[in-house]
Parts: sequence; structure tokens; C-alpha cells
Amino acid sequence: MVESSPVTPMMEQYEAVRARYPGHLVLFRVGDFFETYGEDAKLLSRELELVLTARSADSKGDRIPMAGVPQHAIETYLGRLVRRGYKVALCDQVEDARFAKGLVRREVTRIVTPGTVLDERILPGPDHNFLAAVFRPRRGPGGFAAVDITTGELFSGPTPVAGLEGFAEALTAFDPREILVGADEGPEELERWLHREYPRARIETPRPSTPPDDLPEAFRGEGGSPGEVAARLALAVYLHSTQPKVLRFVERVSLGGPATRLRLDAKSLRHLEISQPMDPDSVGTPTLLEVLDETVTSSGRRTLAFWLRNPLADVAAIHQRQETVESLRARGPWLPVLREELRRVPDLARIGARIAGRRVRPSDLLGLAQGLRAARRVADGLKGGSPPTPIDAGIEELRVLEPVAERLERAIQDPPPSSVEAGRLFRAGADAEVDRLSETETSGLGELESLERRERESSGLRSVKVGYNQVFGYYLEVPRNQSALVPPHFERRQTLAGSERYTSNELRALEERILTAREALRSRELEVWELLLKDLESVVPALYRLGRRLGEVDVLTTFAAQAQERGYVRPLVDDSRLLQIRDGRHPILERQLRKEFVPNDTDLDPDTGRLVLLTGPNMSGKSTYMRQVGLLVVMAQVGAFVPARFARIGRVTALFTRMGFTDAIGRGKSSFLVEMSEVAEILRDADDRSLVLLDEVGRGTSTFDGLALAWATLQYLHDRIRCRTIVATHFHQLTSLVDGLSSARNAHLAVLEHENEIVFLRTLVPGSTDRSLGLHVARVAGVPPEVLAESERLLKHLESEGIALPGPRNASKNRPSRYTQAILLPSPASPHSEFERALAALDLDSLSPLDAHRWLAEWRRRLESRPVGEAPP
Repeated sequence: MVESSPVTPMMEQYEAVRARYPGHLVLFRVGDFFETYGEDAKLLSRELELVLTARSADSKGDRIPMAGVPQHAIETYLGRLVRRGYKVALCDQVEDARFAKGLVRREVTRIVTPGTVLDERILPGPDHNFLAAVFRPRRGPGGFAAVDITTGELFSGPTPVAGLEGFAEALTAFDPREILVGADEGPEELERWLHREYPRARIETPRPSTPPDDLPEAFRGEGGSPGEVAARLALAVYLHSTQPKVLRFVERVSLGGPATRLRLDAKSLRHLEISQPMDPDSVGTPTLLEVLDETVTSSGRRTLAFWLRNPLADVAAIHQRQETVESLRARGPWLPVLREELRRVPDLARIGARIAGRRVRPSDLLGLAQGLRAARRVADGLKGGSPPTPIDAGIEELRVLEPVAERLERAIQDPPPSSVEAGRLFRAGADAEVDRLSETETSGLGELESLERRERESSGLRSVKVGYNQVFGYYLEVPRNQSALVPPHFERRQTLAGSERYTSNELRALEERILTAREALRSRELEVWELLLKDLESVVPALYRLGRRLGEVDVLTTFAAQAQERGYVRPLVDDSRLLQIRDGRHPILERQLRKEFVPNDTDLDPDTGRLVLLTGPNMSGKSTYMRQVGLLVVMAQVGAFVPARFARIGRVTALFTRMGFTDAIGRGKSSFLVEMSEVAEILRDADDRSLVLLDEVGRGTSTFDGLALAWATLQYLHDRIRCRTIVATHFHQLTSLVDGLSSARNAHLAVLEHENEIVFLRTLVPGSTDRSLGLHVARVAGVPPEVLAESERLLKHLESEGIALPGPRNASKNRPSRYTQAILLPSPASPHSEFERALAALDLDSLSPLDAHRWLAEWRRRLESRPVGEAPP
């Protein structure tokens, strides 16, 4: 049996830290580097593209893999690790290595995870950085909680729908960076589901832990379902172990009940490209957030992004925002002046969080003082307006914070040092002891200059100069070719290639006085700095609240400026079930296109047609039109004005979309299964206040299956759910179904065809169309000419053989015509065919969707089984 050699004391210390922090990547401070060893070193080398080296691990000299990063660049490397989803524990040296007796004492001084970052150099920009928790109880509704410790906001509530889908949807509003999973039993299934829905988030199921005794009020169990309370407690436990200093400053913020918000699930956010493009890998695809984001503050950008993910469904709240936008727009040329003052306001909430978490820098505090002055000017400029703006509610916070601004302006050095470690933090007069020690150090440095002049004059060595380094302290440096001329009281300390370094009794005494004063000054500055931050802790909640209010002002002034500059109009939002838009324009494409965007009307009215079946050829703009309608509803219900001549939006409580192929092959699902899952969710969750936008239902399967499903889906939406609906289709047969529905109508996007030339008019007109112009689209896409020619020959053959394209045909080829696609069905040449007799005998009023599907499936089987060449039945 071979005995293993004892590990070195430092490696034993490292392994002990790793054992206390399982699941963390431990970075271990050694001198000027943070290092890690073994398998963790290989991981660090791979993730950060570092050189993998080795060091001795035991008394025999056996070597172990090692990788490290310089201490001065640790924030950069931490940011890269956190963005990749790692939990990092920084184990720092907590005593000066020069005075350590034996092994230097080290402790974990900081834990950084994707959802608990405070440092602005690591955070992913100004957007929210949420840590979320979900809990699935054995019985009753699930619960969620989400906290952004950089702004002090905590949200919680029950899951909006039952089942696993409810947990994913509950977090849609927050787009969390990190998710904690809990359940009374079997959390693995929920964790797998969330991994699929939030692939970019770090997800874990923490070990059960006891909540801290001093649990802050925001996290306590009062209020909410058991699942919600459990989720809040999970956050409190996690933050107590990662960011305990900020935990007590978190405030619970109301998100409002389901009736007050427009429900937007993750699919609809993606389909409408609200804040992320539909294809996450696409580059340069603009989103609604990018088009509307002309905010001038970080808190404004964050507020806008959150509003767009959480539109309102409360008419009074929408009107309040609209009134403020209208009032701000009416200020005309004064509006840009106000926005310039806003631009001077830093991110107050995040500065407050960094004060609480002790990650604040001197430049933050000086910027805070200047920002509070700008905030006061903004408040003064808005004073007395009607209606009140969010800043009016922040007057009390400003009153509390103005003395803080005065104190910081008197205390912090201007310009400030780059870091607390750099020293020289305070102005003269900020602290008497700091002033005394600073004067002692300064006078000592002045005496050094006098000493250098005296030595030059007395020795005749014109090149002698005083220098300093951390190893040898202060010294007198003389060129080597003059070393024979140095006076007797010079004592050699170091020999270099081109010079000699000396000390003297007088220099040693002066050095001790300077370094003693410097060390005492540094210690006193840190004491005063900590006292200052301790005092500032009392205003952290006020900074959080004022920051939120200024963010809202920024968004509302942005809406007002866009209404001025872009010609947006105030939509009428009411409790009706109408959706009327005149000359509506797509807010994203309008900003992209160099040419004028073609506007279109929208009419969804319970009396004249709450359901519109939209036909038109490929590339005619059906999907664009539907996205346009959805985006205008979202804009209206966040309180923005909209690109249109007129808009009336009866409030929408849920917006459901099914657009494009979101194939989940990588997750083991076909595109058609994904499509049907999305349709099923819409049919299950939509109500008469919903807006449903469906693009090409049933196209991912065989023609008859697809037609049957599309037909039944339309009927269910119209008859049972009775919601406002736009459905785009290439199933021309559905247009005849619409003719028989009481509140539905056909519409299409017009196209002109003349002498083989195609012009897409992009204009919505009543009625249906009868061809798809698929060959033209193929030609535009670059399909080879020989394939196009063969396709055209086959199409003519199919038509000539009696496989007709139903619908009216134009008498003249030279007359401009409008077309849509039709499926291939046997030609209805014989009015007495068995198929037509069976069709005529159907009682459509009593036919269920399932019966319709079975009927069509049976006829498809009979048609497909007949011998080639036999006439259709």
C-alpha cells in the first residue's frame, strides 16, 4: 500500500475552503494573484483561455495543475465567469503577509453569482438583474419571488396558471439571471422544465436551510400563499449567504394582480420581438425596446424594459400615464431642457446598493451629490404641473437627500481617486485627524526634497536623487560611475546594473516618520470612509425610491418627445371590446425603412367582426401586419403614444401569439408539436378580453389534418372564447367558413400581377384572395430556373387534369388580379359526386371540432386509397 504524501499547508488551507463552499469556483489569493488548482484550474484555464501551469502540492514535490488571474484585473475575469453562470468564492488574504506568523490567514470575503452581482463592471448593463425563486407545494398554487438587489426591489406572487407552465410564465416578467428551485417533493422535474424555458439562466435546487433570525420585513411570511412565502424565504436564505449586507434594505414592490396587467407570455414576447429578437442568434435585428429606448438615464432604460414586459390592463393607470405624457408634450421646447437635466442623474438605486454592499467608489459618491442636485432641478421644473408626475411623490426623498449632497460635496476629493485603495479620499476639513496626518506626510515629503538638494550640494554628486519602492523603502540613487565619490555617511543598500542605492541615518529617520504617518493616514481614511458609508446607509431606501421615480419620469418624457418628433398619437384606451386603428404603422419597421411605410387600418368589433381571417400571398406582409397590431396594443397599454392617425384600444388583458416556426428539435420536439402546444395553450387560457394573433395554424402537417385543425380552431375562438382574433392562413377553404360566422370577416393584403410582374401593395383590403404566387416567391429566393420551369409545367398539368384551385378566376390574364394560396382538391366537376352529397348532408351547427376532424380524416383515407386514374367518388 502506497501512502500519499502530506499536502502542503497552503493546499490544505485551499481544500478546506473548497469543502466549505461546494458548488463554487474558489479563487485563492496568493500574493498578487488569485489562483485555483486541480480540476478547477483546468476549468478556469478553459473558460478564460488562460495558460495552465502547475505547482507543488505535497511534501514530495508532486505537482498539481494551477491557473490564476492577476488581482488588479479580478473584476474583468469575475464578469466573464459570472456571465457563463458560475458561482465564485473569493478567498482573500486577511492579514499582511509581512507580519504573518507562518501561513497567511485567508477567508472568503466575497461571493459572486449571476443573480447577486453588485459591481457595475460585472453587471450586464443598466437592465434589471433578477434573482428568482420558485416553490411547488404538494397542494395548492405554486409561488414565485424575484429580487434585484441592485435596485432593492422584491416581487412575489402565486403562479398565474396551474402546472409547470405557470412557473415559467410567472418569471417571464423578470427574465432572471439565476433561479432557485424548491418543491415539497420531486424538484427535479421543475428544474428540468425551467432549464428548458430559461437556458441562459443559472438554475439550482439549494439544500434546505434555516432562515436567518433577523429576517427582514420584506421577506417575512405575512401575506401570500404557502408557495409564495416559501419562495421569498428561499431568496432570504440565499442572500444571507451571498450578500448579507444588502438583505435588510430590500423592499417589497407590488406588481399588481392579474387583472391590472396585460398578460404576455414568453412566446408572445419573442414573437412580437418586444425586447429580444425572435431568433436569439440573429445579429442586428431591432426590437421594440431598442426602437423606443431614447431614455437618458440608466434607471429610465431599466424602467422602460420592465414596462414593456409588464404592460398595464387597468384603464385608470393607463390614463394616468397618458395624461402625464400629454402634459409633458405640451411643454414644447422646454422638454429637451428637462431631459438634459435628467441626463446628469446617475443610477441612484445602484449607488445605494453599492453603499449597502460596500462596493461603492469615491467617484460614485461625488456623482451621487451632483446627481441629487440635478434631480432637484428636474423636480423644480416639473413643480405645479397637472397631472402630478412621479417625481412629485419623491419630494420627501429629495428633502432627506439634499443634506447628503452637501455633505458629500464637502467631504469627497474632486477629482476623486480611482478607488478606495488608492487613498487621498477626502478634502481638507472633512476630518481633523486625516488633515493632521496628511500634513505630517506632506511635510515629510517636502523634507525629502530638501535632503536631496543638500546631498547634491555637499557631495558634489549632481546626479544623486531620492527614490522609493515597496521592498527597500526610500533610498539615495547614484550612477555606478560616480559611486567612488559618495560620502562616508552613505550606506549601500542595493546594487543595480547602472546605479547604486544608499541610505543614511537622516534618510532612515525621515522615512520612518513619513511611512508611519502614511500608514496611520491610510488607516484613518478607511475608518472615516466606513463611518461615512454607515451614515449613508440610512438613506439607501430613499435612493431606491427616488431612483425608481426618476426612471419613470425619464420614460414618460421619452414618450412625450417621441410623440412630438415622430407624429405618434394618443390612443383612446377604454373598457370596450373594440380595437380600431386608422393608418397604423409598424413601430419597428417604420424606423428601419428608408422609404415611407404603408399604413393600414384595423377593425376588430363584436358587431361587425371581432375575428379577421387574413389571406394573401407569401411576402405580402401578413405576419408584419399582425405583429404591428400586437405591438400597437402593447405600446398603448404601457402608456405610450402610437404610430397611427387614430387608435381606440378596448383594454386587452392577455395577448397570445402563434407566429413562425419555433422548432424545438434541439429539445426533442418537432415544429408541429410546438405549434400545437402553443395553440392548445391559447385555447385553454384565452378569454373574451384576450387578443389572439395566429399565423398559419396547421401548416406543419398534412393538408387535410392542417385544414381540419385550422377550421376547428377558428370556430372555437369565435363561438366559445369570443375574443378579438386575427388569423393568417393559406387554407383558402377557411374563407367560406368565415362567411358563415356571425362576427367574422375576410381580409387580404393586396398584390398586383401584370404581365408576369408582381407588385406587393402591402394594403389591407376586404375579402379573400385565391392564389399564393409561390412560384414568384421561389424565383425571388433564387430557386434554379430549371426547377421553376418544371414547377410551372406541373402546375399547368395538375390544373388541366381537373385538380382545380377553387375560387373565382380572372377572365383576362392581362387584367390585374389579387391571389392567395389554395390546397389541391379534386375538381368539383360532378355536382352529384358522393363527396359533395356527404358534404351537403353535414349539419355544421351541431358538428363538433373532433367530429369534423374525423370526417375529413375518413375522406382523406378514401381518396388516398383509390387506384390511380380512377375518378373521384
